[in-house]
Order: sequence, then C-alpha cells, then structure tokens
Amino acid sequence: MNRNQFESILCLLREGLTNKSKMYEVHGYKITKGRGYFIFKFEDYNCTVVFVRSHFLVKEGIRINEQGNSNPTLSIDKIDKTSDRWKQADILIFNTAHWWVHGKTARGINYYKEGDYLYPKFDAVEAYQRALKTWARWIDENIKPEAKLVLYRGYSSAHFRGGDWNSGGSCTGESEPILSGAVLDTYPLKMKIVEEVIQEMKVPVILLNVTRLTNSRKDGHPGIYGKALKEGKMNSMRREDCSHWCLPGVPDAWNELIYATLVYKKQF
Repeated sequence: MNRNQFESILCLLREGLTNKSKMYEVHGYKITKGRGYFIFKFEDYNCTVVFVRSHFLVKEGIRINEQGNSNPTLSIDKIDKTSDRWKQADILIFNTAHWWVHGKTARGINYYKEGDYLYPKFDAVEAYQRALKTWARWIDENIKPEAKLVLYRGYSSAHFRGGDWNSGGSCTGESEPILSGAVLDTYPLKMKIVEEVIQEMKVPVILLNVTRLTNSRKDGHPGIYGKALKEGKMNSMRREDCSHWCLPGVPDAWNELIYATLVYKKQF
C-alpha cells in the first residue's frame, strides 16, 4: 500500500508537467514489487520523490535456530536500517500497520527482540506500540521541525467478507461505497496507539487519518483481479485481495489530502 501511494503521487505530479520526459527514475529502474528503493527526479523543479520500503519502521533480522535454519526476527527497540535515507527528505510520510497482522508477526513466537533477548512469545499489540515508540524517539532525536515536515499515514482497513484472504474471504461484486453507517464497529486499536504515541512526541507529526475515510470504500479493492488477469485468467477465489487498493483509486485521495496539508501549511 505504501508503494501504491508512492505510485499515485508520482502520477498526480507528472500530470502537471509540460514535458513529461523531465520526470524519471535516476537509476533507470522500473517500479516493481521486489525493489524497495526508488528516486524519481522532477528536473524542471529540482525536486525528488523517494520511495523507501520499511515494513515495520524497526529493524528486521534473522536468527539461526537449533536445526541450523534461518528464521526472521524483529528488533522492536532498534530503528530500521533504512533510516539514514529518511534524514535526506524535507517532507517525510511514514506508515506501518498492514504487516503487523501477518502470521509470524501476529503469533509473536520466537520473533520479537529487545537488545539481545529473543522473546519466546510476545504480544503483537504490545510489540507494535513499542516499535512505534522506537520510531518516535528516532524522530525526536533526528528531525528538526523548523526544517522538515513529518506526516504519518494511518491504518487502512480490509473489507473481507466470509473469511480472510486465504480462507474464502471475498469483496467480489462490490461496485459502490458504503453510503451510510459504518463498515467497522470499533475504531482500530492500532490507530488509538498511533494517536497516543504521536501526542507524546516533541516533534510535531501530522496524522493523516485515512481510517474512517477508507472504511466506506469496500468497492475500491483489486478483489479477484490482478496480475493473473493479464495472463488471461482470474486469481483463485481463495486468494482475493480485499485489503490493497486499485490505482487510480483510494490512495489518490490520501495524496490529495497531503497536498491540501502542504497548501495549508504554506499559509502560516
């Protein structure tokens, strides 16, 4: 979703160029799922838009178990190795939430680390909160608010019905958003944690709260369509994508809100 938002902002900015050849990736890379770092230059404006992949904002690693196999770990007290690249930007847009519901992360068995200690079992919600506090400390220690603008894009909820992505969940046939009422009964705990952490920070962070905004967009997901469709077939009904977003689509609205924020900030 972070990459989709990046692709969206590139498209929106490119539309404002008279000579579109003056916008390019500086290394000639094409945007792919596998690559986690892109630098797009807007030559006429001496502006760059950079994508840096960091699933958790804290450090991912591996450990070797007793059988000699490598297993992933997550150091919730150490900032991600890509953080040196963050320092270079004048405007920073962060997010993390989606990967915290994946199997190994949610189970938290022999996965979370603090210092050299690997927790045999650790609560994923507590780990999420500690990871965000690690990120917040890094921001407070490394970012000068008079020179940089920091935004945090909130959690974007999925719209599976009848199961999860690998257990028969579906959003097929949804062609209109929710026009009244709410999709979710409760406000996500992840967002409550984000709000609490941001309130305690010294550096002001603008919360781009897209959670309620996107809850109504049950019609905006790829569903059964995707890469497989290009190959002349649809994805298996047991592999529907009801958590990511189509482009053009919902991430465009997120970036329009960022634009509105920049215009507003410029006035003061």
